[in-house]
Amino acid sequence: MLLAQQAVGPVRAAVAYTVTRGVDGVLRARAMEAANRSPGIAMLEDPAMLDRLALAGGHIDNFWDASPGGAAVALVSVGGRYLQVAGATVLVARVSVPIAVVLATVLVMAYRQCRRWDRVRIGAVRASQAGGRASRYTSGLANTPPSAKEVRLFGLLEWLVARFRGQWDALVSARLAAGRWAISRMVALILGLTPVAVAAFVVLARRGLDGATGARGLTVALQAVVAMFVLLDQRSDDGYQLDFGLESLAALREVEAGVGDATSAGGGSDAAGLPVTAIRFEEVDFAYPGGREILKGLDLTIAAGSSLAIVGGNGAGKTTLVKLLAGLYEPDAGAITVDGIPLRTFDVASWRRRLAVIFQDFVRYELSAADNVGLAGVGGHPEREHRADALDTAAARAGAFDVVARLPLGWQTPLGRQYAGGADLSGGEWQRIALARALFAVESGAGVLVLDEPTANLDVRAEAELFDRFLELTTGLTTILISHRFSTVRRADRICVLEHGRVVEDGSHEELVAADGRYCQLFQLQATRFRD
Repeated sequence: MLLAQQAVGPVRAAVAYTVTRGVDGVLRARAMEAANRSPGIAMLEDPAMLDRLALAGGHIDNFWDASPGGAAVALVSVGGRYLQVAGATVLVARVSVPIAVVLATVLVMAYRQCRRWDRVRIGAVRASQAGGRASRYTSGLANTPPSAKEVRLFGLLEWLVARFRGQWDALVSARLAAGRWAISRMVALILGLTPVAVAAFVVLARRGLDGATGARGLTVALQAVVAMFVLLDQRSDDGYQLDFGLESLAALREVEAGVGDATSAGGGSDAAGLPVTAIRFEEVDFAYPGGREILKGLDLTIAAGSSLAIVGGNGAGKTTLVKLLAGLYEPDAGAITVDGIPLRTFDVASWRRRLAVIFQDFVRYELSAADNVGLAGVGGHPEREHRADALDTAAARAGAFDVVARLPLGWQTPLGRQYAGGADLSGGEWQRIALARALFAVESGAGVLVLDEPTANLDVRAEAELFDRFLELTTGLTTILISHRFSTVRRADRICVLEHGRVVEDGSHEELVAADGRYCQLFQLQATRFRD
């Protein structure tokens, strides 16, 4: 038995590790899927949903290594302890049935009461999740390269550390207060059980002194009583795992339930080959949750196969218009139609395969150059992800071919110095890679090209070179160009000026200059500054 016990220990540890990591991996993958199941991104800007996502992903910010996988193993341990109590109860019952029944009943009730108090701490954890996110963000500012530059330049480290300590202390204090409340009651309960244990020992001892129980039976019964109290003695370790791990699972279910309705949004219409005639915004209103109204009664027609430039001041609604077109948000009022068909009736994935978008804040993936460009074709055409000729074509059209050629490993170079053989790019080089990504999506079947400030990081020569080929790049495509630089937008077929969420001017460059309106004033202002 001793040898078997020694052999089972390592096996049990290995199985527990496998189960823990396996369950955690599955549930974290589910959390990723749930977070992206909603067609829009509004839920990712909801603080309450962000807290639930953090819990669902296992980011509980506690002092113990607790997770859903750990809870699965703890459930087995708790089951084993209940069996241990059952076995001990049988042994005590051989000496005294009343003592066995009383002890088992009292201990099980006490265990369940302790578990209820344990859950009080979970309420404190959930209530302080926002503080946990804030402290993680603050500590990350000192440890990540983009922010580390300014931390050093402005001497922010001392301020950041003080801020983190304040956030962390507030977080810990709230949770410890709930913990002290629960633990004080648990200790009082366990102390209250002492007379029960003493009474059991006294009764058993008297039976031994009276000769009603032999030495062997008395020894076994006394040890069984001690074993029964193991249920409470070892409750805390399993309790942490169960409480915090199952809270992650509960949060995941809430996230999945929360996006359930959102996933049903949209229809099943196929958007392949669209638009053929036009995309229209009809009396569209939109405001971000809790924010001011961005678009108000927007009417705009984008003819298929033509290029439209959108200009306007900051906050006019230019990028918001693109997000609505991509289905990342739903209009509060009005409708967006494609060839007269409401956008919301299309299958979301089908419509997005028709879009090739460069957002102003495009993602700089810390992946290979091939991944950074080829990911644009993964959604509908995974087989084209790393097709060399398509990658080269997109890079050449975007002016990024020389950028890739200079990389130490070519297309396979990781774009990040923190990786072996990796390299970083300048802002302008990254912009060319992002443009190549959008053009790769065009190679993969997209028919609507959206360029949101596509030359913001390019120098004047690179910008002129790119827009000298603008008509070539956009041939046959429905193109939307957003830019503050009027030298770039003048090449578009039409230009519209947005102000306060509405179109205030619309026409060609020549027509708008001749009208001597808002566009003409802005154009002349920029042109004068360049001439000066």
